[in-house]
Amino acid sequence: METLNICIGTYRLAKGNGIDVSVYQFARELAKRHNVTIAVMHSDMDLHEIDVLKYRIGFGDGILGAAKDLDKHHFDLISTHYSPFDLIASRTRIPHYLHDPGVPPFKKLRWIREKRFWAIVNTTRLLSAGKAQCVLPISDYLGREFKRKYCYGGRMKVLPYGIQFPVQEPSGEAAYKKYVLYVGRHTRYKGVHTLFEIFREVKKEVGDVHLVTIGTQEAGYKERLEALASEIGDVHMLGYVPEVWNYYKHASVYATCSEWEGQDRPVIEAQYMGKPVVAFNNCSHPEVVFHGMLANDRKEFKDALIKYLKEDNTDMSVRKKVEEKFSIEGMADKFIDIVKGATDGP
Repeated sequence: METLNICIGTYRLAKGNGIDVSVYQFARELAKRHNVTIAVMHSDMDLHEIDVLKYRIGFGDGILGAAKDLDKHHFDLISTHYSPFDLIASRTRIPHYLHDPGVPPFKKLRWIREKRFWAIVNTTRLLSAGKAQCVLPISDYLGREFKRKYCYGGRMKVLPYGIQFPVQEPSGEAAYKKYVLYVGRHTRYKGVHTLFEIFREVKKEVGDVHLVTIGTQEAGYKERLEALASEIGDVHMLGYVPEVWNYYKHASVYATCSEWEGQDRPVIEAQYMGKPVVAFNNCSHPEVVFHGMLANDRKEFKDALIKYLKEDNTDMSVRKKVEEKFSIEGMADKFIDIVKGATDGP
């Protein structure tokens, strides 16, 4: 196999952020057979095994300067995942593959800084897509959204983010005998407060049950959740946890009330451990929920949680399907196949 010099460009690589972890694992997998360099603005991950180019970028000369610098490295291709690197890549002579993890709908965002950031992401995607060799949305849902928002008619291949599944089964003890698990950022459009409110009703019928949440908590929203948790009881907000597989293993059910997801990595991880998932029937969830329930309203959501809490619904047979569709090895192989067929039709 030909060894390629690949640049992977993304805004940041932050611990505990699902997309950032996915991009890092993608880079590591590609680096097993190719020369990989990560171009990034911010990172708190240990990237010692991969070459890294760090940039401080604004607009104007910062974008053009970074593009010129990347050209000097003579990469065979650049794979971009977030602004500003999709725009930077479009200003280089390097063949560009634009991955699309999606942009939350503006109506789901509250803070001006969030809206400003995602407006920049939208703008750079719009300006960059036409010059990309191929656009790679991480779900069919996002592929449809990309075509609609950016009036895109070019080459597109859906390429879900892969996951580095554990080599060995987790061996830790269960924190609680029976618990609902949520993993992900605690921000408003993720609907964590809605999950808390539904859990309050579940407790009335199930009794001795806990809710465990893992993930960073947005300032301002965190205080609201803490107040709710104190009022409801048996709600445990653990914050960032470096190793989550043991929590999946011992959970009774995984639940998310998120209003928008481009793929929803924790839903996939929970099913890898055989756990049923309860999510609303929205966004990309129909593409990733194989074992569990897609609820159309709060009552269906609550009833599904109660059902999965009253009896063990662990089903390890779903693991094979999850591995086939979402392994990091499979993602890397499909990406290289797409690159090799860059002159093919859409």
